[in-house]
Amino acid sequence: MNNNIITHIEDSALSEIFKTIAQELQLVELNIFEFEEFFRALIHLQPRMFIVEINDVTNPYLKVMKIMRKSILTHHVPILVITKSTSKELFEQLCLLDIQGILYPPLYQPVLKLNIERIIKSEKDRETLQNTQDIQTVQTVMISSLATLAEYRDPETGEHIKRTQNYVKALATTLKKEGLFPDELTDENIELIYMSVPLHDIGKVAIKDHILLKPGRLSTDEFEIMKTHTTLGYDTLISVGSKLKSSAFLEYAADVANSHHEKYDGSGYPNGLIGDDIPLVGRLMAIADVYDALVSKRVYKEAMTHSDAIEIIRSGTGTHFDPRIVECALKLETTFQNIAQTYIDADHLYKSNSQLITLLDDNLLRKILVVEDSRIVRTITKNQLDALGFDVDEAEDGEVGLKMIQKNEYDLVLLDLEMPKMNGYEMAAKVKKMKRYPIMIAITAADFNITLAELKSLGIMGLILKPLDFNLIATKYAEILRGNEKN
Repeated sequence: MNNNIITHIEDSALSEIFKTIAQELQLVELNIFEFEEFFRALIHLQPRMFIVEINDVTNPYLKVMKIMRKSILTHHVPILVITKSTSKELFEQLCLLDIQGILYPPLYQPVLKLNIERIIKSEKDRETLQNTQDIQTVQTVMISSLATLAEYRDPETGEHIKRTQNYVKALATTLKKEGLFPDELTDENIELIYMSVPLHDIGKVAIKDHILLKPGRLSTDEFEIMKTHTTLGYDTLISVGSKLKSSAFLEYAADVANSHHEKYDGSGYPNGLIGDDIPLVGRLMAIADVYDALVSKRVYKEAMTHSDAIEIIRSGTGTHFDPRIVECALKLETTFQNIAQTYIDADHLYKSNSQLITLLDDNLLRKILVVEDSRIVRTITKNQLDALGFDVDEAEDGEVGLKMIQKNEYDLVLLDLEMPKMNGYEMAAKVKKMKRYPIMIAITAADFNITLAELKSLGIMGLILKPLDFNLIATKYAEILRGNEKN
């Protein structure tokens, strides 16, 4: 937008006031009366604002304003209305047009000037915000694209990027709450760290395939070459950052690329940094990266259990890892487990849930509703079922779940029994009254304290203990289907 403002002021004295204000504010004021000329100016000049005098509901510029608000070219142009009317009908119509102000006489030049300045400032702030959001969107897309590029070069990483990103953010957020590293762990910096983590292995793009994709262990020479992915990533990101005026994000990205294999006692690579000389983002990533490598399956090793992985992290206190961050990680064991399950590698997910996949392939089970008050359990279950190809909805309590069943057709409802507002028992009883209802399998963290006969009286055909075993769900679902066929 430029500094044009378009006006339609019939009062000559008022028109002169606006000309004076426009000059003071270094604006170009165009007082237009012809419709054709007005629309041409509106589209081609992209004005800062439109000021119009309207004194009754028959004024044709009311229709003009409605057209402005519907057009993608002009819907954002601020409108200031001046009126002598006190008509309620006119006021109501103006309020529907998302205008920026209504002024009544007597009109004083300082008041008019103040209102115009306020609207112009608000519009500049909107433009700045939009530009910032556009930049952030582009930056996010670029980060995702670069990280995906590295992932394509190293197919074993799977969901490694998402998992490590969330491990690091959980650590940083908790450390901040405990008052550690206060100068660095501001909310803004934590977000920058979170965004930078996906680029930690970007240097692998430059590693030759016969080394990067080797299925077995690397030789000493090969490992030396592999280690260069840290400096290659660092050099690339620093080079890009040097071309930007503000590059705090890329500085974090370069640091994490360069230092995530450093060790607290100085035995790491590429620079053998010791203790706090290792950038904080590198120390955070070291724990996230090692934990994820331990609990993930690779072509040359099986996945380790969570408890064994945690013991290895614990044993690395002061040698591999910063003791303060290890202590924090030990407090976040459950969180780490939940993150690992939420972003489980697709290949492992498919292999471990073959029975469920068979039901999907045979078109016997497709649309699922998860009714669960625990956001974590709900998210993990939905993410994994989504990844397997199922159409999954979620509800946080029985009331919401009941409404969703009334609106949609589901093959299966996974129903938590203990929930606020409306529990699983109450919801199932209401669902059973419907003419047609889906198969419901109850899920609970408690021991069985109700008989299957009692559950069936409510319309629930099966019961499973948490954590959920999808193959067990598949088995029970198939049994219920066979039972229904016999009936």
